[in-house]
Amino acid sequence: MAEHGQAPGTGQPKGRPDKAADRRAEAAQAAPPPGSRAGGDAARRAEPGRPRDHATGSRGPAAGEGGEHPETLRPRPERYLVAPTGWASPTTGPTDPAADAQHLIEALQRNPDLRVLRVIRSAEQPPATGGGAVPVYRPGTRFPAVAVVEATPEQAAILAARPEFHVDIDHPLTQDEPLPPWAYVPGTGSLDDAVPIRFQVRDDHGEPLPDAVVYVHGGRYPVVARTDADGTAELTVPAGSLDGIRGVYVRPRADCWGTVIERPHLSGTESNTVVCRRLDTPAGERHGDGWARRALGFDRLPPTYRGHGVRIAVIGSGVDAARLDAAEGIMGGIDVIGQDEKSWDQDVIGRSTHHVALILGHDGDQLVGLAPEAEVHVCRVLPGGRLSDLIEALDYCIAQEVDVIDLGTYASGAAGLVAYKLEEARQAGILCVAAAGDTGGPVMFPGTVPAVLTVGAIGKLGTSPPDSLHISQLSGMPTPDGYAAARFSGAGPEVDLCAPGVGIVSAVAPEGRAALDGTGIAATHVAALAALVLAHHPDFRYGFGMRGPARVQRLAQLIIASCRPLQGGDPYRCGAGRPDAPVAVGLVPRWTTTSGPETTMPVAGVGPAGQSPSAYGYPMAPMPPQVDALTAAVRAAGFLVPEPDE
Repeated sequence: MAEHGQAPGTGQPKGRPDKAADRRAEAAQAAPPPGSRAGGDAARRAEPGRPRDHATGSRGPAAGEGGEHPETLRPRPERYLVAPTGWASPTTGPTDPAADAQHLIEALQRNPDLRVLRVIRSAEQPPATGGGAVPVYRPGTRFPAVAVVEATPEQAAILAARPEFHVDIDHPLTQDEPLPPWAYVPGTGSLDDAVPIRFQVRDDHGEPLPDAVVYVHGGRYPVVARTDADGTAELTVPAGSLDGIRGVYVRPRADCWGTVIERPHLSGTESNTVVCRRLDTPAGERHGDGWARRALGFDRLPPTYRGHGVRIAVIGSGVDAARLDAAEGIMGGIDVIGQDEKSWDQDVIGRSTHHVALILGHDGDQLVGLAPEAEVHVCRVLPGGRLSDLIEALDYCIAQEVDVIDLGTYASGAAGLVAYKLEEARQAGILCVAAAGDTGGPVMFPGTVPAVLTVGAIGKLGTSPPDSLHISQLSGMPTPDGYAAARFSGAGPEVDLCAPGVGIVSAVAPEGRAALDGTGIAATHVAALAALVLAHHPDFRYGFGMRGPARVQRLAQLIIASCRPLQGGDPYRCGAGRPDAPVAVGLVPRWTTTSGPETTMPVAGVGPAGQSPSAYGYPMAPMPPQVDALTAAVRAAGFLVPEPDE
């Protein structure tokens, strides 16, 4: 595998000057004179013996230093992104990033109440022409140096009031795990007394399941425990609250379906046994050929459509490359959290390994990848990452010239600097596929940015056991063929389309397979489809072969135009519907809706609610069905026929 900062297969640097060693040297060089508060903090951050606290960005005490009188617990300061305002000012021309960075550091170091944790310097490369982000992207500008600062909200407000600074909150990144939809009910019992509850978790073959999560909801509060090597777990609830418990959810680590028990009859004296069904595959059906593959039409593509040469970046929790046995497809990565160029091949959460396995596949689990010949880069920003880490990950993707970004993580708040970086990626010819969020509320950031393609999640009836978590995640009236929107999926006019994201089986770290839910999984399906369209649609071998925003626009339009609307589905959760792979790659005619004598394409973002189109939902020209069918037939034969509207 090529190391971070090198072009795959060449060993040559590829446009990323801000390595970890450079950042450490920069921090030491930028430290103020000894004796000042900021200078002492900067010097301590440069010491190698202090592990980084990802919650605050500070370092713990060095070995043998103090410790006799530990500090008491106190409110933590917030983290902010601070940049000079010249980069976004409509009255100034292109600025010098190096000079701006030096002025920014000097100005912040003069304030003793601020702590500069680090400075993010993006790779210097001239952006392409175009615009359309918030803040407005102007030709000739370069992304500014960004300081990650610790301060109180009052200090940040004073800083933001100064005209020379642009300030954003450095929100934490997350990738929520959907839980059963149990409503809160005031519990019984007293917090002054508690009783233990023991669980025994095993599979339907009688084998104990170690490292399974047991989640009990109800009573005074929800409690969580994890099973030991014997499959047993013990947790404590308030005395007298057993009758108030609403449900028990058990999530095995791998190889079994999760189990939900509504209104359980729990014993406080004996062990409560929970049986989880194994992920056994029916005879004649491989794991990779499940309902999600059929829902998007991947099973109807020719076997030669494998996404060869397209680069996909997966931004999440890293990847266990040894687990997938697919090192030839994983070309490199970066661990932004650990500021390490090699530890991206570790996945403590396991979810991003699940996503990469969906793209590349894994023969040991009979998992057939959706784009098995794509080149995957991995950016680790979880757990503990923030929007500042996302900026660094996006900068890596731009430097490595990836084609598609699978962005399955999100934040609760927006940041103009991140929106600007996403627009810079679009100008560089990168399609960013973002998850709508797993909170069940409004679409999460950066899914609200016009420069990204936002994906909601859907599920299908009959694809998981009736006592599993996944059945409870479906919302609304299902379509005649069983599809329904996911209850946890973010909703809003920003949702462009939807894809399978409920009960999706794939490989996880360190071993086995798991059925997971999330809009991040839906985004992975769309990112893999985008790779196939780039690799095999004739438009990207001829008219849209050059990198740039026009290529991104065309790619997103082809995917959205292939979507089948969900009958009766909520357009705020499903967007234009679920895409169809053979239509998107140009093998079969587009799905059309008849309106009078002509057949017109559906417009993304315009549904029964009448919301306005998204950034990628512009109407396409009317097309007679006979011409459309003839065009697709000739394209399938390997010849290029211009679109009727070209």
